[in-house]
Amino acid sequence: MDIGKTLFTFLAGAAVGAVAALLLAPESGEKTRGRIRAKAAAAAGMAKEKILEGLDDLEEALEEN
Repeated sequence: MDIGKTLFTFLAGAAVGAVAALLLAPESGEKTRGRIRAKAAAAAGMAKEKILEGLDDLEEALEEN
């Protein structure tokens, strides 16, 4: 199998997919980026909460021993 031909085919498919996504996107890029930022901030907040809870649990377990 020719690696150059395979790479070209992959890149061409990626380009076609990107163009299709831009043409068929239901919202503007600005709105989409805003939604992504908001969801990322919410996920980061939840992760921070879980990490702090885990640290508290670890601290309690270490104090018991």
